[in-house]
Amino acid sequence: MPIWIHFEYVWMPPNFGHPIPPYENMMTQIRWQHYMGYPENEIRTLKWEYFDYDLLTNQGYAKCRFISDGPLPEGWLEPGLFIELTSGGDRVMAVGKIVEERSR
Repeated sequence: MPIWIHFEYVWMPPNFGHPIPPYENMMTQIRWQHYMGYPENEIRTLKWEYFDYDLLTNQGYAKCRFISDGPLPEGWLEPGLFIELTSGGDRVMAVGKIVEERSR
């Protein structure tokens, strides 16, 4: 069964991050800021299934699916937790905060 995550994010402008804005079916890695240094805080891969993005503010909302169905530690999908979205695990493309699912 797929695991979903919903978050609001700020996309890094091209001169600080990814040269293009988010796009449908994009794959990124995720890590949790609160759990840096925890052995469980491995980088996981997400597929962007739905998102909105404002080119003027570089902000948006996304609903993503984890590629692996492996369980996450308890509480790691709680609204309010801060996350980093990366490319290749080392280039920060966006920062975000987990939120409740929005209705479209």
